Amino acid sequence: MQTQTSPSTSLGEGPLAGLRIIDLTLAMAGPLSTQRLADMGADVIKIEAPGRPDFTRNSPMGDVLLGGETTPYLTLNRNKKSLAVDLKTQAGREVLYRLVETADAIVQNFRPGVAERLGISYTHLKPLKDDIVYVSISGYGDSGPMVERPGQDLLVQSFSGLTWNAGVAGGLPHPSPVYMIDVMASHLASEGVLAGILQRDRLGRGSEVKVSLLGAALEVQIQEISTYLTTGRECPRNNVPYASNWMEPPYGIYPTADGHIAIAQSSLAAVAKVLGADELARLAGEKPQDPDDREGINAWRDRIYPVVAERLATWRTDDAVRAFFEAGVWSGPVNDYAAVKAHPQFEGFFVTYDHPRAGAITTTAPSIRFSTAPEPQITGAPALGEHTGEILASLGYGPDDIRHLQATGAVA
Repeated sequence: MQTQTSPSTSLGEGPLAGLRIIDLTLAMAGPLSTQRLADMGADVIKIEAPGRPDFTRNSPMGDVLLGGETTPYLTLNRNKKSLAVDLKTQAGREVLYRLVETADAIVQNFRPGVAERLGISYTHLKPLKDDIVYVSISGYGDSGPMVERPGQDLLVQSFSGLTWNAGVAGGLPHPSPVYMIDVMASHLASEGVLAGILQRDRLGRGSEVKVSLLGAALEVQIQEISTYLTTGRECPRNNVPYASNWMEPPYGIYPTADGHIAIAQSSLAAVAKVLGADELARLAGEKPQDPDDREGINAWRDRIYPVVAERLATWRTDDAVRAFFEAGVWSGPVNDYAAVKAHPQFEGFFVTYDHPRAGAITTTAPSIRFSTAPEPQITGAPALGEHTGEILASLGYGPDDIRHLQATGAVA
């Protein structure tokens, strides 16, 4: 685990050094996208309203507060600067307009129509900087009957069909317990920023880039949903808890004598040989041959899981993983966070740094590494408006101007 005791105040050595990104986002998809760019050296300026900041500042996870800070805010906004500006005021918008003239890209995830009403849409900002890259993250795209609906991870998972891909027949749909769609959308937004900047550098023009949580949710399911859309083939859920309706058994998680084991795409015959399960070896050859016989195929699948589970129940997880590995069967342990923390494989995947208000923070290290750049230093997530004065001064505002903006509530 990497430890940094003196956070850097400059990230000028990363591969994106010299780029300025305006961050008009909240929640997870947008902030994670811009944090990724900041981790790579971009100058990311997070803009929040003085009285209405990013709600992750006030949304603790697991009721945890560290020095008054929430872990969601701390872990999604490192390496950024904070500018507190009320964009509902003309003076606040003027600050943004000046900032746009210095920026390479903007990322926003306002509800549909909000940016237009505030006068900060791509149409409004393009005349200020013709080559600006303007990335919008929406819930469901910018047209259609769902446009005004809340674009939240669980809701989009459910709407997109994803939750029917696992679980037990007759049971509830099976959502991801983590914000996987937000994370996927954050990658799409980061890619949009970088592709837009490459296009600008090649062709000399900016662009408006649009991504959505719904698009991310469908991309996650590209294999399954394409199979259905092309052929009409459905794979109903089983009476046993496989990890996917679509994957051949024994794809799933099984209890062991001391925990659980995950088995991925594997030969049933190879699994049967390791487990000494003659019945499983026979079942491997009894799959109905008609691919349209979904009832028969599901009945066959239902017979496999309990045989594998019964045999694995007497094995220690490490022993089973080792035996499977030697036989060419893909498997692995099912870890909880305590096991993750203790396992040597995770060395280098976490970083600990000192935050001025929250203290020592351990979080995921930047996932993208460059041989030509040193390990990025971590600057803790900023206090609301921590860099307002510094940024305003760099835009040409004098001390009297700044005091006036503060007095009127346009900035904080």
